Amino acid sequence: MSSNKLYSFTLTLCILTVFALGQEQIKKFVQEQAVQVTTIEPDSTSYKDLEPIGKAIGNARIVMLGEQDHGDAPGYFAKTRLIKYLHENKGFNVVAFENDFFNTNYHWALVKAGKLNIDSFIKRNISVTWASCGALSPFFNEYLPATLKTNHPLEITAFDSETATPQTLPLLDSVLRDLKIPITQTPEYASEILPLLSTWYKYTDDTLTTDKIIKYYKDIKAQLQAKLPKEDFWIMTVDNLIQQNWQYRNLKKDIWKDRNTRDRQMAINLQWLAEVKYSNEKIIIWTHNGHVSKYSAHYPNKFLNTAAHMGSIFTEDSTWMNTTYVIGFTSYEGTAGRIFAKKYKVPKPKPNGFENWINKEYNYAFVDFAKFNTLYPVSDEEFYMKCSPTGPFHRNEKAQWNNIFDGVFYIKDTHPCER
Repeated sequence: MSSNKLYSFTLTLCILTVFALGQEQIKKFVQEQAVQVTTIEPDSTSYKDLEPIGKAIGNARIVMLGEQDHGDAPGYFAKTRLIKYLHENKGFNVVAFENDFFNTNYHWALVKAGKLNIDSFIKRNISVTWASCGALSPFFNEYLPATLKTNHPLEITAFDSETATPQTLPLLDSVLRDLKIPITQTPEYASEILPLLSTWYKYTDDTLTTDKIIKYYKDIKAQLQAKLPKEDFWIMTVDNLIQQNWQYRNLKKDIWKDRNTRDRQMAINLQWLAEVKYSNEKIIIWTHNGHVSKYSAHYPNKFLNTAAHMGSIFTEDSTWMNTTYVIGFTSYEGTAGRIFAKKYKVPKPKPNGFENWINKEYNYAFVDFAKFNTLYPVSDEEFYMKCSPTGPFHRNEKAQWNNIFDGVFYIKDTHPCER
């Protein structure tokens, strides 16, 4: 064999060896380091089995909790129990939902002021996929109201840029008029501008009209900035209305412009919550696996690499990267489906995928990927896990999951919510 051929053969052998060792490293780590979670029952008062999760979270100020689909009942039991543990043992006092940023924050202030009861707040502001799910009754109907009677109540907030305009616009209009914003003093404000802003959803296929709506909002924002501090809630509200129009303007033209517009604004909203509204609080984020995902643009599936997820955008800032712990959720088998949608059988995990590395005797388990990354900082191995960031959900997807999530909560058997 010539020296060139010998060199090529040796190089190929080394690459294959490193590849195999990489897979063996992550597989061996999961098999040895996965810790059993003994129960997901929300009424459990002993949290000893959650202490490894608390240790992994450490001093993080933001904990993001994902979910495979909006409707996985065992995941909701698990998240409720995790929130109780984090609230009672780790000092987390805020839960931020993937819900309407404006209306949730506005109406929660009314709850705190005693002007709105908690049941009405939940029905009005929390997505039906969660509010109507029986598995979340222990959180919404029992634990949350109970904390409001203590010296350490849970705060509810939200970060989604998609807003219920019929509720938002009359309130915004009232503020604009009270501040005597110049645009409200024009003859066309009541006859043309406000009606157009109120019916924006009719013009998502009409680029020129959508652009006109966006310009009106930009004018309003500039005029508000002349009257209010730059971090004011009402300026943030207008920002969200601008981005909502951009999102739906792109909806039928470019799927990732649509989704990325939303995720980018959600990251901005989350930053505002952490730096302005709840600057001294620890915050729990409740949303989908896809939104909390870090390390965007590193999937073998090229279609996914145009995505810019909220978790990735938020943690671009090293401060938040170092103080955020992201937990993804996965399951081995069962059924799924959102509360008013058709139920489906979840796919089986890959034979050599993450779910098959978990001890078969564990119904629930946790793996701290952040620990693996500390032990093996140069590992770039891709492996299968059922954490697809896009539908169909519960799908096996290959990725460097140890860089996308800091930890993973495993559920052996999943099933959908019931009302």
